[in-house]
Amino acid sequence: MITRAQKSLLVYSGLVGLLGALLVGGGEFLLQFSPDGGYADPEYRWMASIPVSRLTLGHFLAILSAPLYLVGYWHLGQMLKPGGVRAARLVTLMGGYGFMVGAVWIGQRAFLGVTARAIADGSAAPDLLHTMAGLNEPLVNVLRIVMVVVSLIWIVQIARGHTHYPRFMVLFSPAALLAAIFALFFWQPQIGNFTMPTAMNTAHAVLFALSTLVALSLRAKTEEKPEKEETEKEA
Repeated sequence: MITRAQKSLLVYSGLVGLLGALLVGGGEFLLQFSPDGGYADPEYRWMASIPVSRLTLGHFLAILSAPLYLVGYWHLGQMLKPGGVRAARLVTLMGGYGFMVGAVWIGQRAFLGVTARAIADGSAAPDLLHTMAGLNEPLVNVLRIVMVVVSLIWIVQIARGHTHYPRFMVLFSPAALLAAIFALFFWQPQIGNFTMPTAMNTAHAVLFALSTLVALSLRAKTEEKPEKEETEKEA
């Protein structure tokens, strides 16, 4: 039986995860957003126009906020825990691991941006950018693989029941939310151009917000129960 204090902790940890997604997303937006898009350009020409001051702000905002994801994934694991302790722990551990690797990835984006600007100015060789990209891009693939595994566990555990989540939450796995953001980019590029640079963080902002709402509803039920019992006693 989960206590009211434990339910409050679920709410607060969900809010911390949401804050992390918003702050890291804000930093990533500063690091990567380009009005003209072009995010798939292997030469990173879309980053060459980003001012160094913006790269610097985004760099520190994203990196310093990234550890909040550890609390957010603890929250998700606790919300899944009634459906299976091992699976819940695996989600927490894999999510934490994935986002720490992701923090290393995002921590190198500013260097790529500075290098892209130097190449555009003619003061650096293109080979330097390719070397740096070869060290940076594989890291985000680790995070993507982790999200696929976490999403499979998410779907299976919630579909089976017994977690704190209602069954409709199977629709909001990290992978499904990411797919929706990519679909928006191709369907409505004028809107998707703003969400694509922060796809992973935007997906998790939605995920943590929904999860926190579920935790709030759990806590509200705990508060309603004593009131009903008191009313029954008086009757």
